Amino acid sequence: MRDPVGSVLDAVDELSVWGAWASAFCIASILGLIVAEVAARNLLNVSLYFAWEFSAYLMGGAFLLGAGYALRAGAQIRVNVLLENVPKPVSRFFDLFSTACGVVIAAYLAYALGELTWFSYVRESRSPERSELLRWIPQFPMFFGAALFALQMTARLARLLRGEPGEDQRLRIGQDIE
Repeated sequence: MRDPVGSVLDAVDELSVWGAWASAFCIASILGLIVAEVAARNLLNVSLYFAWEFSAYLMGGAFLLGAGYALRAGAQIRVNVLLENVPKPVSRFFDLFSTACGVVIAAYLAYALGELTWFSYVRESRSPERSELLRWIPQFPMFFGAALFALQMTARLARLLRGEPGEDQRLRIGQDIE
């Protein structure tokens, strides 16, 4: 039986997996928009006026929705020169300190994007482009991804405090390039 904290950490990991799938969907959608734009220009001699705008929204969503999973998998860019060349207790302190700073920054990002999304919803703010898309629609996935990232950063801090590794090496894809 898993302890309550471990169960919460597992739930955060599961949410991050769903975020990663949503991120992959965003990337596939960008590909679809690019292919549609190229086909429309070459076959019909027209441009899909919304393609670049929606691609930008999808890129922001992809980046933030996948950030929590990338953190858990240890796929974030990290410079280990300092951590590998100091005694273990000092390395642990730096890891805990930097993760705590990351929690604060990620939480603020989630808060700011949440506030932006809420105000866009309340004010019915629209895109200045021809699509006139309600801005809260593409902002919400970015807020949700930032919230997932903040949760995963907090879960990483909890794991480090419990003496567990912050990354799950089983989730690694590919090789480290150094």
